[in-house]
Amino acid sequence: MQLKTDGLVIREYSVGENDRVITVLTRDYGIIRAFANGAKRLKSRSQSATQLLAYSSFVFYQGRDSYSVNEAKSKEIFFKLREDIEKLSLAQYFCELAGELGPEMDRADDYLKLILNTLHFLAKDSRPQLMLKAVLELRMMSLAGYMPDLTACDHCGNFEDAGMFFEKEKGLLVCCKCGSGGRAVTASVLAAMRHICYSDFVKLFNFTLSDEALECLSVLTEAYLKAHIQKNFKTLDFYKSLAQLKL
Repeated sequence: MQLKTDGLVIREYSVGENDRVITVLTRDYGIIRAFANGAKRLKSRSQSATQLLAYSSFVFYQGRDSYSVNEAKSKEIFFKLREDIEKLSLAQYFCELAGELGPEMDRADDYLKLILNTLHFLAKDSRPQLMLKAVLELRMMSLAGYMPDLTACDHCGNFEDAGMFFEKEKGLLVCCKCGSGGRAVTASVLAAMRHICYSDFVKLFNFTLSDEALECLSVLTEAYLKAHIQKNFKTLDFYKSLAQLKL
């Protein structure tokens, strides 16, 4: 049985001298892990199309216990990301997150569109890195069924107060009149979180925050992610280590 679809290679590792095993976030079938036999050979037609961060059109052969790549033709390689170690490490974190949250054997249009647009903005330097990180974390969590309830205070229904707190474990808001548990969140950061969760995709990346607010947003979305996924992402740790070296 053959499966034809487009997808982004979110992980690849070598098997022997010439072969690869790749993990692909596909549009029609979600996460697929497949053997790409001979893909590392210099004359292989699928060499560039099966490397990490390659967005390609694929034809997979579905065997009894595994998939293999019959055909692969690259559409976008994201060369700019490979020229900057900081961007590359952040892109690898995005891929690791997609591999953790993406569905298997189910349509993943929204996941694929989200990560491709995020990588495009990252490669072009057209959005701040912390903004892209926060958008991908919170929107992908929302797609995966972990959307927080940011509409109003969970206790009294207050939409906006002088002081609001975000409880990462429960994924909800509490105003200062009802309690002080969780992390304090400013009006601008809360507005950004609501925008990320609830806006139409065409408007998703259309907001601005100060550098300080972006840092707070990134901390909040990451804390929420880790509270629910409970996994340490090595690619994120490496990205942060590079950021520390720049200070």
